[in-house]
Amino acid sequence: MDDSGKRTGRRSRVACKTCNQRKIRCDVTQIGPPCTNCQHETAVCEILPRKKHRPRMSRAAITRTEETQTIANSGDKTTDATTDTDGVLPDDSACSYIGDTRGPRQSVYELCHPGVPQEAHQSPASIEPGKITGTGTNLRPHEIEYIRHEGGFATIPTDVCDELIRCYFHHVHFFQPVVEAPSFLNEYVQNGTNNISPVLFWSMLLAATNYADIEVLQRAGFESRKAMKRAMYKRAKAFYDVDRRTDKLVLIRSVLLMSFWYTDAQDHTGASHWIGIAITLAQGIGIHRCSNSQTRNSHPSSSEHQRLTRRLWWTCLLRDRWVSLAKGRPMRIHDEDCDALFPCPDDVLHELQLVSAEARQRFIPPDLDCLAEMWVRLVRTSFVLGRILRAHYRLKASKASVEEIDGLAEELLGCHQSEPTVMYAASDTVRNHEYHLQVFYQFVRSCPVLVSYLTYVRASVTVLYRPYILNSPSSFPENSSATWQKIAQNRAREAASITNQTLEKMIELDLVKSIKPMFITSLIPAMQIHLFDCKSSSLLQANLAKNRLNLCLLFLESLRDTYWSAGVMYRLFDRAQAILTNRNNNGAQGFNTPKRMTPPSNKWQGVPGVTTNDIKFTRDILNQIASQYCIDTTRIWTTGKSDGGGFCNVLACDPEMSSRFAAFAPVSGAYYVDTLPCLPSKVQMPCKASRTNIPLLAFHGGNDTTISYWGGERKDECLPTIPHFIQQWAARDQLSSRRNKTLAFASDTVIYSFGRGLVGLVYDSVIGHDWPSTVPNSDNQQAGHHVASFNATPIILDFFDRHSL
Repeated sequence: MDDSGKRTGRRSRVACKTCNQRKIRCDVTQIGPPCTNCQHETAVCEILPRKKHRPRMSRAAITRTEETQTIANSGDKTTDATTDTDGVLPDDSACSYIGDTRGPRQSVYELCHPGVPQEAHQSPASIEPGKITGTGTNLRPHEIEYIRHEGGFATIPTDVCDELIRCYFHHVHFFQPVVEAPSFLNEYVQNGTNNISPVLFWSMLLAATNYADIEVLQRAGFESRKAMKRAMYKRAKAFYDVDRRTDKLVLIRSVLLMSFWYTDAQDHTGASHWIGIAITLAQGIGIHRCSNSQTRNSHPSSSEHQRLTRRLWWTCLLRDRWVSLAKGRPMRIHDEDCDALFPCPDDVLHELQLVSAEARQRFIPPDLDCLAEMWVRLVRTSFVLGRILRAHYRLKASKASVEEIDGLAEELLGCHQSEPTVMYAASDTVRNHEYHLQVFYQFVRSCPVLVSYLTYVRASVTVLYRPYILNSPSSFPENSSATWQKIAQNRAREAASITNQTLEKMIELDLVKSIKPMFITSLIPAMQIHLFDCKSSSLLQANLAKNRLNLCLLFLESLRDTYWSAGVMYRLFDRAQAILTNRNNNGAQGFNTPKRMTPPSNKWQGVPGVTTNDIKFTRDILNQIASQYCIDTTRIWTTGKSDGGGFCNVLACDPEMSSRFAAFAPVSGAYYVDTLPCLPSKVQMPCKASRTNIPLLAFHGGNDTTISYWGGERKDECLPTIPHFIQQWAARDQLSSRRNKTLAFASDTVIYSFGRGLVGLVYDSVIGHDWPSTVPNSDNQQAGHHVASFNATPIILDFFDRHSL
């Protein structure tokens, strides 16, 4: 008993067999079997028979002992956690990895427990089959409010949720097999999402949104794919931010799926951020180390557990390698620090036997063997890619030798040289997507996933030989011959060319909608080769490279509505190609200075009789500003009045300009269509916009006598009715034809909106051909004109602020 009269708490005499052998505290007497440690370890909790004791104390002695124990329990509760009556170290946990000998815990443990093998890691806690854990903590009021504000407690219609889960297991799971399929699907089929970790659930939906049909997203209440991705990410992140006790494996799964989030190059919480967190968590519980006989504990479920942790760790490595390539940053995982066994197809397939028949039929795709085999091959390719990046891009490292490069090429060849017999299966999925693709060494037949896989292989080959084109001759190994150098350059160009062949096949087979985000990264090495060859002195080779680069740009353009990164890469290479083209045409000037910085007249392109090319004028201005100033090219908008409003519509319908402006806001626009006779409510407006989901907010007055709200013939061309004009934009953006009507500002002002405001019209029945304003201006002070009930300028600015490319 110490000076304060308190007595140090003691461990209970009763402990289960596992805790007794490991000399750690057991709470089986408080909560009953299984104890907390055995729950974490999914081990059998066997209670040992009590030993013989001395005769019992008298009742008075028992009373005194109970009083003393009460005093001890009323003291600092952390005493139990730090008391070491049997050699247990502080913070010693069945779920933690104590590290290797470079840290303090490993060496201290070996000194205190000689003869007990500790070199490898302790297997972390695992979720039992069929059991899903939630957040594991009680939320504080302000945390609940934060989650509610971010939409974390929102619900999704059951049919939409089913479709998103199906998309996840068809398109995400076998590319990134991090979710325990039987645990999740069996629980989901039986009880819905009630017992599923919300951070994992919203993360899965974030990844699945990339592959859902636009109609499914609209049923969920979202106007675009990017809008739903933003909502899913905010909900997942809200639960992650307030988390304190969620199982580490659940967190690793969740943050790996949150790495599907990416907005722009300046977003510090994008893919690189979340993959870094996943790697840190994975190393914290030691799944980067090989589970063998030298573990602190083993239990009956270790084989299942090892399959899961192998999938998690190698997914971390796979994503780390490709993010390093995409960002041009160092890798976080180094081969010499890891000894986890390579995965095999059975690591993916084995657990699927536990999925219920109903869940399998509803959510699991066919051709499982093919999909699992391709994931293993992709892991091996990514592992070799890491070695390639180390060979070429380590600081203060000598050049890779010819032997090293040839060895890496052989390893890449080994990743795909022999195709599994399952690739020739006769299932419907394989037959529907079967085709012949000539690759570097042979012909293969495949299911769709092989198409993407071969592109990753080609990308790795291109990265291997890329320096010998982009940085020649200084990059060649010192012992390389002229013949070897030529072969290396030819292999880089051949791999880039085969990448284009793959794109053509994917376009032909309509597989673009199934593209994974990492696929965009795999295109970049080939595009770099094409861009370099655009500078070739051979006109034929330069034009061939330009055509190949244009195909890649066309492919990226089709993905811009799904992936922000596609837009980022598109703008980068499109701008670079324009600069190189102008250099070739104008010597070394770099780019064309616009010959005309002001329009030649007060009429804009699109007005009948006007022949000026104001689209070129706009392009020249955008290019020159972007080249001279640091601007965010994803947040450029356009607005204008009358003919200028009509030109806004011309820009929105132009294949190039529609992808350079984020949103459009025409005011009293003149939307001329060169057709007669004029049927204002039926005239079809020509439009070749290169993207869907184009935000457009129009303004028009009912008293406009210049450009009538009801359209009609003007200047020998046809003006549509404004309602018809807006309806066509809603249809072009694939929005529902049902419009929402809202009274605003005054009784004479109505706002019509489609798709939660993606397309809208603000109509004031009083104003004329004016810029709407509540204060007098040069428009509304004319005879017969009136001030508006609202100011258009702040409404337009707020609309613009909500939209970016």
